[in-house]
Amino acid sequence: MPEVRLESVTKRYGKTEAVKNLCLTVHDGEYFTLLGPIGSGKTTTLMLLAGLIEVDEGEIYFDDKPMKGVPPEDRGVGFVFETFALFPHYNVWENVTYGPRVRNEESTSTRKVAEEMLRMVLLEDRPDALPDELSGGMKQRTALARALTSGAKILLLDEPLGSLDAKIRSALALDLRRIVKALGLTAIHVTNNVEEAMTISDRVAVMHNGSPEQVGLPKELYENPKSIFVMDFMGDINLFNGVVTSSGEDFTEVTTEEGVPFRSSRRSIETGTRVHAVVRAEDVDILLENDKAAVNRLHGTVKEKLFLLGFTKYLIELETRREVVAEVPSMRREAELRVGETITMKFTPQNVYLFQIEESI
Repeated sequence: MPEVRLESVTKRYGKTEAVKNLCLTVHDGEYFTLLGPIGSGKTTTLMLLAGLIEVDEGEIYFDDKPMKGVPPEDRGVGFVFETFALFPHYNVWENVTYGPRVRNEESTSTRKVAEEMLRMVLLEDRPDALPDELSGGMKQRTALARALTSGAKILLLDEPLGSLDAKIRSALALDLRRIVKALGLTAIHVTNNVEEAMTISDRVAVMHNGSPEQVGLPKELYENPKSIFVMDFMGDINLFNGVVTSSGEDFTEVTTEEGVPFRSSRRSIETGTRVHAVVRAEDVDILLENDKAAVNRLHGTVKEKLFLLGFTKYLIELETRREVVAEVPSMRREAELRVGETITMKFTPQNVYLFQIEESI
């Protein structure tokens, strides 16, 4: 299957750069995800790969073949849309075999391929059903089968699970990966759902302002984010401004604007440097017993309490009047705090991420 390479690709709409000097390689047979907020350039990148819009600068290669001037129908690309884009007056079989039929390629081999695709997407018993007779998950699997029956070597998926409910979305995400891997395709998947991206991807590019902020394995992006933007997009964070007061080979100590001493064991930064100290909400430990920790220790009052699926979220007001977000698994004792209760919290040095202020987004 093809390797996909984008070299210094830029796409403008008027004065707006939707994609900006994008350099990216998707390996042969990889399930690759473009993750990011609306307007970060994800869908525009897919449309450029599909040939639906033209590149303004740079070049796209499938393996080593440049795609400039190659029409969509000759790129060997299958496109799966969020809206399914099924023909409402065609049944499942007619939708799935639409591509070969319009190209006059219907044959015994085409039928066998279509039948196999329907088996893979678990729709072999619904070939005569019209789209209105299908659930959302069935419609999306029909759209996927149609893309696969076209003979595509590269599969482009634009928010393919976005309109489905949470339970179907989770199950179908795993189905997508299974099918892509079984067929040995190269897949590029667009989503703004962090959990979805972490679940199905070999690698992920976190998109920001038309280019990747960071590219890596899901675990790598979570454990070693390169910027505040990457951390913030993946979940609630707490950000403190401060100045480095001392550092060693594997630690940095910071005094925050609130006068609270923080210690980080993640990197060493020169004394006097202004930094952001960032802690994820799930890394804030609420103490139920006395703890003599002198650093990374805060006192506050519970202002709000929200029960979410599997965890409790607290909004805590510090003595300095600023607020901290903490997330606690619902089965733990710390999830039983009351609004108005005064608490102490801390976090380990390994969970304090530091970013020089001039480097932050």
